Amino acid sequence: MIVAEAMLRYLKDQGVEHLFGIPAGIIGPIYDSLIDVGIKPVITKNEAGSAYMAARFSSTTGRLSVCAGAGAVGVSNMMNGIADAKRAKAPMLVIAGAVNRWQMGKGAIQELDGEQMVKVVTKYSATVLREEDVLTELDRAVRAALTPPCGPVYLSIPIDIQRAAFNGPLPQPPALAPLPERRRPDPQLLQQAAAALQAASRGLIFVGRGGRGFGADIERLAERLGWPIITTPAGKGAVASDHPLYLGNYGFSSSDAAFRYVNGSEPECLLVLGTSLGEASTCNFNDVLVKGRKVIHVDRDSSELGKVFPTDIPIEADLGDVLPHLLEQAGSAREPYAAERPINDPYVRDHTGLSLRLFLEELGEALPADTRYACDIGEFTNFALKYLTVPAAGDFEINLDYGAMGSAIAGAAGLAVAEPERPIAVLAGDGCFFMNGMDILTAKEYGYKIIYVIINNAMLSYVERGQQFLFKRTLPDYKQERISIAAMMEAAGVRSMTVRQLEQMDEVRSFVDGLDGPCVIEVVTDGSEPAPILDRLKALVSS
Repeated sequence: MIVAEAMLRYLKDQGVEHLFGIPAGIIGPIYDSLIDVGIKPVITKNEAGSAYMAARFSSTTGRLSVCAGAGAVGVSNMMNGIADAKRAKAPMLVIAGAVNRWQMGKGAIQELDGEQMVKVVTKYSATVLREEDVLTELDRAVRAALTPPCGPVYLSIPIDIQRAAFNGPLPQPPALAPLPERRRPDPQLLQQAAAALQAASRGLIFVGRGGRGFGADIERLAERLGWPIITTPAGKGAVASDHPLYLGNYGFSSSDAAFRYVNGSEPECLLVLGTSLGEASTCNFNDVLVKGRKVIHVDRDSSELGKVFPTDIPIEADLGDVLPHLLEQAGSAREPYAAERPINDPYVRDHTGLSLRLFLEELGEALPADTRYACDIGEFTNFALKYLTVPAAGDFEINLDYGAMGSAIAGAAGLAVAEPERPIAVLAGDGCFFMNGMDILTAKEYGYKIIYVIINNAMLSYVERGQQFLFKRTLPDYKQERISIAAMMEAAGVRSMTVRQLEQMDEVRSFVDGLDGPCVIEVVTDGSEPAPILDRLKALVSS
């Protein structure tokens, strides 16, 4: 057995079943050993895609993902995906090859110090220069990735070490240093939180990414208290859009009902669950969310507690250890809050062409109820956060905190690996497609059932509107020649259709029925519909 095989066998014992990346000479022993170990490769079209896929896999499952590529030349392509994983607190291992030890410092092909390059976007990074240290360093990196707050880690292994003989027994994960147990909530703080919930006659539950997977308990707690629920952009989908107490998204592109409730005088208490309260979740750190209210903040990462706003009751814990106690102490059900319906003001036709708002409001009915939406970054993101409905069986994935265009269109294959039978729908713009859209072909190669909804307005519309707002002028270069994305993908062998009017929604339903691989739905708009982006534009000029 060689060192590369020993590494992979250790990772397989940790539950790793797939490796994302692009093979190259200096990572060759790792890829060759996949055959012996039985870990499946997912060969992407760009190293950026492999990192985004791994990040999406880990952010939605909480499990370790692995991506691997050439040395610094591959890692430099992965940087955006690694940074995406850092902001999403996704446990991801990046394995990079390196030149032979005897070549180091002599100007070898593809020689560059990747360890220094990734330090700022990883929890742990190391270059291993002795065969006997490889498994120890690998275990140290994996434990760092999986210890909350989770995040990406990096190991660089010279090719001569990868192919060196592995001497001695292969250590098994139980024999290595165990992962630290998750922190249990402070009983005194739990009692204080329960008392505060009971004392407040009116309140609000604010759910972030950490609330995903706990939707049923959160909904039960809201029903017991009679309090409405709002979600951060990353928390969208944690509770059902049609739940009677749900007021919609708050922060970046708030629903009208959520904005009005937060800015009203009603809530006495704010229960914050699993969010860092970053810019995207707080309307650019606007303290109207917390002003004059008792704030209870629950998060597994203690560094997030009190970081943005003063917190009356900070609880460092996993929601799974907190919600049952709060439910038990909540008392009998109260009169429910009469939530505003609908949660957004009526549509006004003040534009030409297809309405993206109306399209997204209907999309949830056209796609399977258990669809997991992966939302990319662009002007369409604001429409999706405000108007897309996610049923109880569905889910929604976005990393707006890092906010990289092309992250979802490239990363969706990682979601397909996590749940192969679940429908996945990517929401992306033409700008996202031209950045990382070639990894649609990765989905085609592996038969992943992903619906790529590409909104094509033939412009960088966020930039166009932003420049007009900030500087009262713009550049003609932001508007581009319209290219048929559907035709491009058809030429590549991917089933595609074009939507130009809402009357085609029945066609969409039949088009996505019985998928055996990816498909593309190109939604053609002229970009004239006003977008709900004012909060973001104001943030760019705030001081």
